[in-house]
Amino acid sequence: MIAVTAALAAFLLLTPRSSVQTGGEKKTLKLYWFIPDGLRADPDIFTIFNWAKEGKLPHLRKMMESGTWGYSQPVFPGHTPTNFATLLTGSSPKIHGIADGPMHIEGYPLKMVSKGGFSSIAKKVPPIWYTLEKRGMTATLLSVPGSTPPELDSGITIRGRWGGWGIDFPSIIFQSGGDQGLRKQQGMDTRVFSFGSDLTRFSEATEPSSWQLQLPPSFSPIREAAFTNWGTTVYTLFYDTTNDNLVNYDHALFSIDKKNLLAEISTGGWSNWLPVNLSWQIQNDYNINTPKRMAWERSLSAIQVNTSFAINLIKSDPENFRVRFLYDTLNQYLVKPSYLAEDMNKELGPMVDFPDNYPPQLIYFPEDKATFLEESRRSLAWHRKAAAYLIRESNSDLIIHDIYTPNQMLTSRWWLGGLDPASRHYKDTPDHERSVLWNEVMEAYKGIDDILGEILAGADEETYVVFSSDHGIAPLNREVLLNNFFAEKGLLNYTIDPATGEYAIDWRNTRAIYLKMDNIYINPDGLAGNYHRTSGPGYEQLRAQVIDMLNNELADENGDTPIAKVVKWENAGDELGLPADRTGDLVIANRPGFGWVEEVTSDKAIFRNSLKAGYKQAIIPEQTSAMLTPFVIMGPGIKKNYQLSETIHHIDQYPTIMRLLNQPVPDFVEGKSINGIMND
Repeated sequence: MIAVTAALAAFLLLTPRSSVQTGGEKKTLKLYWFIPDGLRADPDIFTIFNWAKEGKLPHLRKMMESGTWGYSQPVFPGHTPTNFATLLTGSSPKIHGIADGPMHIEGYPLKMVSKGGFSSIAKKVPPIWYTLEKRGMTATLLSVPGSTPPELDSGITIRGRWGGWGIDFPSIIFQSGGDQGLRKQQGMDTRVFSFGSDLTRFSEATEPSSWQLQLPPSFSPIREAAFTNWGTTVYTLFYDTTNDNLVNYDHALFSIDKKNLLAEISTGGWSNWLPVNLSWQIQNDYNINTPKRMAWERSLSAIQVNTSFAINLIKSDPENFRVRFLYDTLNQYLVKPSYLAEDMNKELGPMVDFPDNYPPQLIYFPEDKATFLEESRRSLAWHRKAAAYLIRESNSDLIIHDIYTPNQMLTSRWWLGGLDPASRHYKDTPDHERSVLWNEVMEAYKGIDDILGEILAGADEETYVVFSSDHGIAPLNREVLLNNFFAEKGLLNYTIDPATGEYAIDWRNTRAIYLKMDNIYINPDGLAGNYHRTSGPGYEQLRAQVIDMLNNELADENGDTPIAKVVKWENAGDELGLPADRTGDLVIANRPGFGWVEEVTSDKAIFRNSLKAGYKQAIIPEQTSAMLTPFVIMGPGIKKNYQLSETIHHIDQYPTIMRLLNQPVPDFVEGKSINGIMND
């Protein structure tokens, strides 16, 4: 136990109270940078500045009247880890090194993600919070990608997303095991990033047994299911309270021990927040593509975490049930210093950081939409309270705050397709339905505006408030299964489990493969073992062949081609601003409306219609205004009610903020301070 305890202490980075400046003399907040993920803002459709002027977003209107505003353009490949790193370092990916979320580098097998773009240790240059802390300022970070493992010594880090640090329990769906079609359709997408912990699990309903709790009256035979996740099993009874001479299950009962009632829910309903004890194995990286320690080692390393969860009964038919467990996403092992988790829970309640997950799970049934909306509302409410709490309690010079909810909504199945005319769904969406969709999206944007309201209420006139985002969202119409294309051309081999849809790549007999989000790896001798970029006539011949196939042979049934650009690795820095050492042998960009998919399928289809309505990965941002984001800034000396005449670039926000804070700009910064926003 001594060894386990020592390892645990190092892993958890538990911080004593004395090392964090939450007490003593009150600091004056100098900067609150609010960066909602995927908050699209463009002059044509998501006209948020017009919405603000019309009074729909009153707090944004106040910011505009009190400051400077306009649009900002992200960098390729357009998605979260790359653009957060760009915003927070003022440099392009070729400088900060974050080329993607999952990155594959030489010396490691391609089936592994050898460098995670959401991790703080993946950046090649320091972010703004690190630099400012070294200059004596105290920072607080909430849900910021790239902030964990924590880099702050005297500041506060709260749940950086997917940084490989702490104990994170993603919410999960339990689906009836008889739904083989859904299981095959999801394939590897039932796991976090398709290789991590489970997001959907399949199980069967059986006859009830060994219940000491009195069974509820039912007009159809009661059925039982057991839902096990993170070492805890919750038992469920599905029953029918409708006396209508039909098999019409409409309720479920939940219990931990079959003796005591945990919750009783009707179809579509939610439980209260319920206590639960979950188990996390320190010696388990929860990655299906990496070697594992022996089961007994993983078991011995497990620690118990007391947390809470809420249950949503999405569908209650025992032959087609669907049950959601929404876990509190904050615990002492996701906060540095760890003791703040308890205080935050008392003040703010259980944390709902964002709805759904990645890959999305709440897109497969019509009933999923209501679940998504409820989780969205809970996340917006929690972050609104958190903004006020951080200003009041963190005692920081600067606060940087992200919420992932806008991205989740606009990339989900339910909204963008009916709102953007570039979507294939737009013309099939009736006006009355489109009105409902706009109301739901406006509710989310108003939730973001309410968070701004808390920030403005808590920040004084000497505080700079910045409102921006990492990327917009473009409609996604067709998915391109590139690895099916390579398999058809004889360049890739695989096997597939006919029951689950999960696949295994035959790396030895695979010469070309696409891996998320924009990379193709090539070797004429096969891609088995540790990846090393090769060279020579055979390599160049194969690479030229793949480029030609992508440009001239890849088209859908309508003759539309998804390729926007194919770039060799050695040109990736000059043409796409990417670090050559963290890209594939080829880098590919897709035309707006298309999106690359990594999986292979038994039907061997190369093109398919997408269930998801929005996307941003591997889009060249200059090709569509849908990728634009807002940039709004107010504070001492900033021009009021001033609109920028031109779109700025993400790399320009960092040096502008540093200048306003009277801080020297590091040499690695490529952006330029925005001219014309200061009063003369």
